[in-house]
Amino acid sequence: MKKALLIAAIAAPVFAYEPVTCTTKNKTQPIITSIDSANQFCTFMTGYAVAPVAPNEGCGAVYCYGQQKNGGLKMPDGYILSTNYLKNDTAQYVQVTGCINSAVWAQDPLDDGGQMDSHGWPYSCVGYKKFVSLLEPATNTFCIRCCMSTDNSDCNTSISTKGCWNVIPGVYTMADGSACKPPAGSPNATATPIITTGTATASVPGGATATGSSAGANPTNGSNGNNKNAADSIMSSASTSLFAGVAAALVAVAAATL
Repeated sequence: MKKALLIAAIAAPVFAYEPVTCTTKNKTQPIITSIDSANQFCTFMTGYAVAPVAPNEGCGAVYCYGQQKNGGLKMPDGYILSTNYLKNDTAQYVQVTGCINSAVWAQDPLDDGGQMDSHGWPYSCVGYKKFVSLLEPATNTFCIRCCMSTDNSDCNTSISTKGCWNVIPGVYTMADGSACKPPAGSPNATATPIITTGTATASVPGGATATGSSAGANPTNGSNGNNKNAADSIMSSASTSLFAGVAAALVAVAAATL
């Protein structure tokens, strides 16, 4: 019986959340996302001038474009430049992708960004079982997808370093079809976009809409993940060390009591 308990204890998860360096996390932060349309959605963002994004994911909060829902905060005026909405009834997921003006929120133009999702955090999306979202100041892009599937087939939370274009394929353009423009000071500012095909409806504040058949401003020298990759590495090493320490302690206790 003691041996069985020992094995069960060692097998139990020992690291629930990814490590973060943020210090402003609170228990009342809004954590429920939602997607209703191109003009009504709520997604995760880090606080004003909080950089880089990845190490501060745990202090992120939900901001709403359109009506504020489920305690979500008001999206900063001028931050969202375009929204491209897509709903896949067959695969049962819904998404919004588009362009941002990271300067409005005083974000670092060199920050490749980070991912906030329902894996490893107590975050959720209304009406769906899983979601993944990314915020990428260095390329002025954002994306969020909510899925009914709980695996990585549609909402893949394991490839955050590959950026929005790979995690959530979709349309990353302004309403006129032009690519999202990286901020001044970003190494992506002079990159050549890689255009990927897709169809979605793009809208900008004020109600203007346009339909695009191509999108995906994917700079050849830009990808999300330098910061996120570091956070993932910290999480992995911390988990390994903590696991080893707990296991050793349990073995010692078991040996003394057997």
